[in-house]
Amino acid sequence: MENALPYNRVLVAPVKKAGNAVNRNRLRRAGKEVYRRLKPRLDGGFDLAFVVYPGDYSFSERLEQFQRLLRDARVLNDE
Repeated sequence: MENALPYNRVLVAPVKKAGNAVNRNRLRRAGKEVYRRLKPRLDGGFDLAFVVYPGDYSFSERLEQFQRLLRDARVLNDE
């Protein structure tokens, strides 16, 4: 969703069924790190919310998932 700011605001929220707090925090930290790596390639001025589900995904697989979502939302610059 667009916001009227020159920067993005991000929410990474794991689902409650992801396990205990340790597992949910691990998912949240991984999601924030993926966003941090993609941040230079993103357009500014959006509110982004990611709901992260558990799974046996590597970091590179999560990165691909986020890239696909951001490309579909037309927020990611692939120049």
